[in-house]
Amino acid sequence: MLRLGAQDTPATPWAGPAPSWSEHLSFWDAGWYERIFREGYPAILPEGGGGAVAQNSWAFMPLLPLLATPLTWLGLPFYPAAALVAITASGAGAVIMDRWLAPRVGGAPSLWGVALTWTSMCAAVLQVPYAESLGLVLVAGALMAAERGRFAVSALLIMVGSVARPIGLPLALTLGLWWLWEMAAARGHDGPSDGPGDDPGELGGDGGGAGGRARAWARRLGPTWARLGGRGRAGLAALTALALVSALVWPVAAWVATGRMDAYTATETSWRGGGLVPFLPWLDRGQWWVGEHLGWLLVACALALAALGLASRASRSLGPAAWFWCVAYALYLLAFFDPTTSLLRILLPLAPLAWAAAASVGRRGRWALAVAGVMAQAFWISWVWDLSSAITWVP
Repeated sequence: MLRLGAQDTPATPWAGPAPSWSEHLSFWDAGWYERIFREGYPAILPEGGGGAVAQNSWAFMPLLPLLATPLTWLGLPFYPAAALVAITASGAGAVIMDRWLAPRVGGAPSLWGVALTWTSMCAAVLQVPYAESLGLVLVAGALMAAERGRFAVSALLIMVGSVARPIGLPLALTLGLWWLWEMAAARGHDGPSDGPGDDPGELGGDGGGAGGRARAWARRLGPTWARLGGRGRAGLAALTALALVSALVWPVAAWVATGRMDAYTATETSWRGGGLVPFLPWLDRGQWWVGEHLGWLLVACALALAALGLASRASRSLGPAAWFWCVAYALYLLAFFDPTTSLLRILLPLAPLAWAAAASVGRRGRWALAVAGVMAQAFWISWVWDLSSAITWVP
């Protein structure tokens, strides 16, 4: 589909009309990764009007160009090399997510989850020099390893992910919420994993007090979720702390290299033309889309839809790791993301919800979702990546 769309692509800032495959791969943020490959990161932050930090490479983490570099030693130009890394990570992500979630939803629905994710609106970004596919495979691998009690593997993947995409904070929130659920489930009853018929009001010496209420809440949230036990709770606590530290690695690296404490956040917010103000960008963008008096209603409806989807039985059937990841990532976006048109791409880490959708609809519903995804890809490639429409959005 990318190659078909390229034939209709006009002249752009990156290439002439009808770009070749390698030229097509150089569009948008791919150029920042190529600049990192050539120049590294600036020691002095560039400044725009009024002394504000201008857009620069510190907004992009180094794992993708690092992995592409050995391929360039074999003679490949950077863009094809980085695309091969992205495609490899994309394929690995499909395999890992299938192995992670198939036990939850079943073999056939899990394969449909792969199909729905890799035919979704922005799936093309998983094969171009962007780090989305690296983030997807590292998050899935880290959470699958944690769910299976392989905490050392999970820790390694979390640390690697900290230099791939800004996933440290949502991972820390995921693991922290999961740990809290485990602690609530264990209140008043610290035995092995519960059976499906256990009654929270009858378990343990504290079953009728605060411990019983905590267990009842935990049971209602995930009635079929297996518990990790004492060792697992300790492992989750350690992973939560590690993820928090990992989230600081790149901001601290930018601070040390540039001498400016807010180098990373100032760079990230240079794209939005203002400082980092949690939550408010959603209201501002809502007003931009539908006007000042309807903006809040648009945001409220979007939040309601997200809450209803995440609270559904199909979503909770994915298990604690996948469900808490989706909740934490949604909260992270709500707190820190400026919902421009790149939001469509930024939603890709919510891929586990495709497994929930595949498990909750029939065969015709799955085919309808897949066909709708391919149709949406045509619009995304034309309107966003190729700039070949009168409607121009930023990916």
